[in-house]
Amino acid sequence: MTTEVERVETRDDVEAIYEQYYASNWTDGLPIIPPTAERVERMLAGAKRDRHELIGVLEPKKGEATVETIAVNAVMAGCRPEYLPVLIAATEALADPALNLYSILTATHNVSPLAIVSGPIARRLDVNCGEGQAPNRWRASATIGRAIQLLTINVAGIPGGTHIDTQGPMGRYYNAMAENEEESPWEPLHAERGFRPEQSTVTIFAANPAQHIDDVGSNTPQSILHTMANAIATGGNRNMHGPGEPLLVLGLQHANTIGKAGWSKLDAKRFLYENARIRHVDFPPGNESAISEEWRKYFVANATTGMPCAGRPEDIVILVIGGSGTHSLFVQTVLGCWSVTRLIEE
Repeated sequence: MTTEVERVETRDDVEAIYEQYYASNWTDGLPIIPPTAERVERMLAGAKRDRHELIGVLEPKKGEATVETIAVNAVMAGCRPEYLPVLIAATEALADPALNLYSILTATHNVSPLAIVSGPIARRLDVNCGEGQAPNRWRASATIGRAIQLLTINVAGIPGGTHIDTQGPMGRYYNAMAENEEESPWEPLHAERGFRPEQSTVTIFAANPAQHIDDVGSNTPQSILHTMANAIATGGNRNMHGPGEPLLVLGLQHANTIGKAGWSKLDAKRFLYENARIRHVDFPPGNESAISEEWRKYFVANATTGMPCAGRPEDIVILVIGGSGTHSLFVQTVLGCWSVTRLIEE
């Protein structure tokens, strides 16, 4: 299949180009690097793929994301050519029906794709994983995340029909980061999912803005994880309403306290599965209509222990990201949207 990228003529004026792109709904509101033919050619050199190769069809617009299309958005976002293989793999994940990009982009709650880069490429490209893991000081994190968001606007998006969050794009900008694999006590995400340690992957989650969890005093796995469980088990958390993938991002200090006590990642997941629960008596009565039929059974069969945050321990995702400090994050994910991991081909 051959899909040509549209070419437009414009004034050789950066400000005029920005205004034109903004008026045309081709950008996210921030200035862009104009995707001239020369810049796109340099970006395409970062991947050994045919420019017209169709990587995926992105819902809900059913836009065709070719290698060239991805390169154009990568230029606009400020990416380097060596980031292109990551974006190609991320686009493959966006197009996977299991992720359910349609629901992500048409929902009114504050959800957007979150990219987690795993494996050696994360360190090589300097995707941030340690202290200050928010990408504002890290080019790879910021621009890879931004390019993914631009793809959801320019390839997948429908003006007025997508990106319609009730409170706007909190947390949407530049959602890309890496695991702190070198200091983590456990195997990284891509190894959990069957890839070899020397391979690199990108995983896309349907993520809401992160909730900060502060536990300064705990020094045992049980106590730390009880704090995490209490933060997760709330009536307003959509992961308590049905089967999904609650995402816990442990800071290094919390993770190492748990890991050095001999607990595996699966041990931690099992603890959360048993303890991150909400009983019927504690659930907001007016919000019960949000609970899936499958989940209502837990109120009947488990009157004392209540409803879990996931269908099984293995569905809980634990990542180790960040540096020192007694801080972790909980990320609500979207029911019916399952994370997708794709191999990065270099």
